[in-house]
Amino acid sequence: MNSLEELLLNMGFSWQLSKLLPFVIILLLGLSLGFFLFKRLKPRLMKLLLALFIGIAFSGAYFAFYPIYVSDLNNEFRLENYVPNNQYNQAFIEVIVLPDCPHCLYSTDLIRKLTSRNKDLRILYKIVTNDTYGGSIEEKLKMEGMKYSYSAYDANIKILAKGSFPSFVFHEKGSKNVQIWNNNTFGSKALDDIESKL
Repeated sequence: MNSLEELLLNMGFSWQLSKLLPFVIILLLGLSLGFFLFKRLKPRLMKLLLALFIGIAFSGAYFAFYPIYVSDLNNEFRLENYVPNNQYNQAFIEVIVLPDCPHCLYSTDLIRKLTSRNKDLRILYKIVTNDTYGGSIEEKLKMEGMKYSYSAYDANIKILAKGSFPSFVFHEKGSKNVQIWNNNTFGSKALDDIESKL
């Protein structure tokens, strides 16, 4: 998440709008710049086409650095009926991670932003390990002050993660089903869905 997206998020926009709105803003800035640069051109159509080209070029350059993924447009999760569900009797998220997985490390930044917007949301990281080796993810979680526990790669973890790490498991209050996203499907649309159910 870049500073423009964070600014929009902090202003109260949804996760998805914070991701998509910068493209519109940059397109409009490019169009304005194009009209300013080519204001002396007489044919209006030529002026409009050149301004549009600049706007699209600026948006394209922004997209090259900050792309929109399918997970920012669609909420693709799977539902599992999970019996050991919700011992806290409140909505919470489990993030299932591996000790030295780089994508798992990155998840902490996103989850920190989510908890800053939702102070009461309980987050629990589960580090999948056969012993108490937490690797670099444990160090980062300690540094961030996030709760975590160790878990063997048992039947429950296999059902939830299906071999994909990190996996994000949302336990909705009062529901026996959990929503599960893998790293590729957990985007701004999923975050908006979770916030709507808190």
